[in-house]
Amino acid sequence: MSSLEEISSILRRWPRGFRPQHRDAARETLRSCAEVYEASHAVMAWEESDEPWIVIATYSASEYDCIEAAADRFLPLTDPSIAEVSFSLSADGRIITSAGQCIESGQSLVNQNLRNDYGIGAAVSLPVRGDTIEGRVFLLDAGNSTPEMLLVGEAIGALVAAQFDSATRMESQARDAVADERMRVARDLHDGLLQSFTGVVLRLETVHSILEENPDQARNMLTEVQASIMADQRELRAYVEKLGPRHRAEMKFDFRGRLDEWRERFEKQWNVSVRFDGERLDPLVAELLGHETLRLIQEAVTNSAKHGGASAVDVNLTTRDGRMIIEVSDNGGGFPFHGRRTLEEIRGGAGGPGVLAQRVAALNGDLIVESGENGARIEISVPLGFSSS
Repeated sequence: MSSLEEISSILRRWPRGFRPQHRDAARETLRSCAEVYEASHAVMAWEESDEPWIVIATYSASEYDCIEAAADRFLPLTDPSIAEVSFSLSADGRIITSAGQCIESGQSLVNQNLRNDYGIGAAVSLPVRGDTIEGRVFLLDAGNSTPEMLLVGEAIGALVAAQFDSATRMESQARDAVADERMRVARDLHDGLLQSFTGVVLRLETVHSILEENPDQARNMLTEVQASIMADQRELRAYVEKLGPRHRAEMKFDFRGRLDEWRERFEKQWNVSVRFDGERLDPLVAELLGHETLRLIQEAVTNSAKHGGASAVDVNLTTRDGRMIIEVSDNGGGFPFHGRRTLEEIRGGAGGPGVLAQRVAALNGDLIVESGENGARIEISVPLGFSSS
């Protein structure tokens, strides 16, 4: 019989290292369980939330395997009457539960396909029931199957379930992080390079239309297009390097320089005059939020030219009350709607600059769009997280 000291020692030694993958967690679980219960082999079968299959892992001192199998062949693993308790299954088929219940011919309460396929005869079985996993561990030919160890088995099963739940949450958070990063990359490419390429196409169309009548002007425009493409190439290279591992200290973002470079290219590509006033912008904002600010301006100004047909756009940047305010107004024909739209209305499908609304929402900001036949006005407000003068 295992003493209280021995049981306490077992629980203290139980591995608590985090395993980010279920397969790795199962290997560690079966190795530890086999050691604790002095078993020659171990089998773990479990269901994962929202998955149509069952996973079965097998372990011995010389081999480990983990497969996905048809759920209907192995479920339920046990009869519901013993699904939540530890039990020992003897060679003659008798089951003794952690509650002291003795069931003759108890092997019929364990899934027959599981017993046949994995040679489960005499064994100790532990329940594993968590928020994202439900299954059992079977320890074959266990040499340590006292009533006390059956009770310990339920505690061990709870530890295993907690480890698997943690791994599931980590995997879910990783997937969400990847999805968010993909969305960010998509927005950056849309706001920057893709819009620049649209301007290049428009310039090339103009070159094509004037090539025969005014070849000198056409050549000058081709030179400007070439310079624009080379600038886009540099920006793409810098963007790819930013996505990679950090092998060197990141350069400080030159907000003013990047904005002036972009404005010059934009005016040539779209034949639109852009006036920028950033004198009331806190210098710390340009340092910390320069990249995001530039993307917001690019999207808003491009909307004025592309959708509103504007020939002049005014951009004003202000910092006040712990927020950055970006105001963009133009002399175009406005959006398809006339009136006022809020961020919630635009994101709800009421019409307006959808991509811009997504980017503002990602920064926990606010957006107001006013549109009329004489132009459009956009006001973006983004919290800074620090007090500004």
